Amino acid sequence: FPSHDTQTITVDNTTNSPAQLVNLLLGNSCVEVSNISISSPQSVAYFNRNGSTFPINEGIVIRNGAVINTQGLYSNTNLSTQINTNGDPYLQTLSNASGQTAPITDVAFLEFDFIPLSSNFSFDFLFASNEYGQYQCGFSDVFAFVLTNLSTGTTTNLAVIPGTSTPVTVKDIRNSAYNGSCQSANPGFFGVYNVNNPATSTLNMRGHTIVMNASSVVVPNTPYKIRLVIGDYNDS
Repeated sequence: FPSHDTQTITVDNTTNSPAQLVNLLLGNSCVEVSNISISSPQSVAYFNRNGSTFPINEGIVIRNGAVINTQGLYSNTNLSTQINTNGDPYLQTLSNASGQTAPITDVAFLEFDFIPLSSNFSFDFLFASNEYGQYQCGFSDVFAFVLTNLSTGTTTNLAVIPGTSTPVTVKDIRNSAYNGSCQSANPGFFGVYNVNNPATSTLNMRGHTIVMNASSVVVPNTPYKIRLVIGDYNDS
């Protein structure tokens, strides 16, 4: 077995097409997919657990910044990169509603249209951020899984703390053990803080939540769009 310090996720942003990434996300289920789009292969990529203890076996990383920097041990390097200066109206609205009115920038996304054959749609996810520990009291980078029924125009954010309508953010899921200047918020959903013990980290991010499930009831044979989108608040 390789030594523990080499067991981190791997990230591949060259091999898989956007369509292959979507197939991975949907588990190759019987869903008719079209109009696939990603912000950039620099920001949207495949990852594999690679024998580490990371809690998801394989999937997609969507990162505002260079996605390749997510792999490897936590090293306190390459934490801030910027691919673009694009905003996102939906994320901006979410951010404004939380009392943060500075611009959202460096937006990364994967989106596609689909026609479900069943009445349920779900996938597992977690949220990682380099603001954990240092900036978790005052900052909230924002992301959303925006599901739109294309027949009715109804839009729902699926990236919420389970059982609530609260978006998943650094400010809304944090543990005061790692930043004593603010109280915990939903600490049961906070997973791992890598700064204090980089040798056991499974990715080069300061911290991340536990695995959560994004799900929705959907109407079979009805067209939907989903947009998985993340942005930086106020800075790169």
